[in-house]
Amino acid sequence: MKALTYSILFLALTGVAQQTTDRPAQPGFIFDDDGGAVQIVPATLEAQGAQKFHGGAVMKSVQQVSVFLGSGWADEKVRSRETALADVLANGHASDLQGRNIKTLPASPKQEDFSRLGSSKLNDLDVQHRLAEMLNNHALPKPTTSTVFVVFLSPEVSSVIGGHQGGTEFAAYHNFFHSDAGEVRYVVVPFNANAGIQLQAATQALVETALNPHGDGWF
Repeated sequence: MKALTYSILFLALTGVAQQTTDRPAQPGFIFDDDGGAVQIVPATLEAQGAQKFHGGAVMKSVQQVSVFLGSGWADEKVRSRETALADVLANGHASDLQGRNIKTLPASPKQEDFSRLGSSKLNDLDVQHRLAEMLNNHALPKPTTSTVFVVFLSPEVSSVIGGHQGGTEFAAYHNFFHSDAGEVRYVVVPFNANAGIQLQAATQALVETALNPHGDGWF
């Protein structure tokens, strides 16, 4: 999220660069792979305190488009989770959005990509590249102002962002980028052995995307 990008400040008199920090000042944010600040769901799922409005964009409506990425989703035991994950707001989890007049739309059909990524570590730029590729190939629908792509990684695929490890330092995160198809808002959810935690992390990240799509809304 470039609106929250922090640059290195140089001390003019000494010529010595000021030390940069590993995380932005905002609780619940980390730096992504190209220096922007990205909102995360902590691995503990703990709330970050009362949200405040910072004057920026808030989505008027939200529609989930699920992307199940990685060959591990072909395993029937793992694939059985897809039904619950494909529409995380369907079971009464939208109260935070309704309270701020954000409409929740029925989820779009899920998309499956069982590519053999091996024991890959996907960073945020890798995810962006994969989504852009799927959009260019028309494997994903063109995003609207309501669309949020929710990328669920299979068990053998690790998520890393800005040096932070998915599953231990975050349970999910959301970000956005611009492509030929338009602005692409997306959530990344690493696999969790606990299906309930995975569902809760995806739900929280999707809600936070709607409330804070560009990093200057509610957080």
